[in-house]
Amino acid sequence: MLLAFGVGEVIGLFLIRFERPVPDGEEDEAEVWIVVGDIPTIFLAAEPRTPADALRLYCVIAEDWADKVLAEEDLSEAFPISAAPTREHAEMLKSRLEFIREKFIPLAGAPDRIAADSI
Repeated sequence: MLLAFGVGEVIGLFLIRFERPVPDGEEDEAEVWIVVGDIPTIFLAAEPRTPADALRLYCVIAEDWADKVLAEEDLSEAFPISAAPTREHAEMLKSRLEFIREKFIPLAGAPDRIAADSI
């Protein structure tokens, strides 16, 4: 497990590599990203190659859930976020996602960060 990006207890982005691929239903995964912190935890297939790309994908997935909650749409096709699907939670999440996009993604994409395939 590698800490790819982190800010205190606010956000942590880890790249997890398995000695043997883990079956996920469609194909075996040898790597996954996990985003944790003062935001909903989401596991991502290791398709993003950089920490910035992983955070971008996190934002897309989480925002889809928040948008569906705000529009009072069916959540069966959304990533299962571990929060009650309320307007308040959706708005809080969207606010955090805006902050991640504005402040953390540029930091995660800084030149001193390395691509997952070189780790």
